[in-house]
Amino acid sequence: MSPMSKRFLSKPRISLLLGLITLISITNLCAVESTTNLRPMEVTIACDQNLTQQNDEYYYSRLLDLVLRKTIPTHGPFKLRFKPKMPLSKRLLREIERGRVDITWMPYSRELSYQLSPIRIRLLKNLSDYRVFLIRSEDQVKFTAVKTLVDLRKLKGGIGAHWPDRQIMEENGLPLVFSMSYDNLFKMLQSNRFDYFSRGIYQVSAEVDTYERHGLALESSLLVKYENPVYFYVHKDNKILAERIETGLTMAMSDGSFNELFKQMDHLRWGEQLLEKENRTIIQLTTF
Repeated sequence: MSPMSKRFLSKPRISLLLGLITLISITNLCAVESTTNLRPMEVTIACDQNLTQQNDEYYYSRLLDLVLRKTIPTHGPFKLRFKPKMPLSKRLLREIERGRVDITWMPYSRELSYQLSPIRIRLLKNLSDYRVFLIRSEDQVKFTAVKTLVDLRKLKGGIGAHWPDRQIMEENGLPLVFSMSYDNLFKMLQSNRFDYFSRGIYQVSAEVDTYERHGLALESSLLVKYENPVYFYVHKDNKILAERIETGLTMAMSDGSFNELFKQMDHLRWGEQLLEKENRTIIQLTTF
């Protein structure tokens, strides 16, 4: 066969190949256009929009934004909407049930009576399993003597009346004094209403700096430990958002962007360093 014949016979194959390439290109373009032309998924959270690291909500809102961005290629664009901040309370959980808020973050509760479902990926790694105490500066000797849960039961703790940790501490026989106000708990500690204010190891760094001048200090010898994962929660019927958040969190953990954001948070980095460096007596609580 002559070279001219070979070239002639190859033209149909070249045309077929070009056609396939064109078809693939059009298909990919249509897929991109179908994603970018979607109406943005609106996700409403009860959180102030302009926050700094001093606010607990700052990390969670940044993490939510990260995982939603991760899933734009697969789930389309999104728009975060901010409602006025609400404390973790029955009101906030009812707002999610009614569809006025789409997502929140909180410690896992076995007996949550609301129509919410957790996305079971830890937002704080293992930091949320550890608690330390704020105490009156002059009381450190009293806490250094504590070696067991039985010893700790001789002291009285302060806690928010609506906080999930309350149930675990009560089940372990720890005497508690309650307040509906976070700020009042510091004043109550100063006024000898109780002996210690139990705080998450990831929460306490800024509080130590703020209240040192008021005679409060970080207790230096104890850690309280119990299983206490913090999750995102959505309405149990909001399966599309739940799947998107789970996918985005998995992606962020795999590519390192979750850990990168985590390390940017001063209070989280401080908590990790305290766990690594300090030799404290661990009081293990049972989760029933």
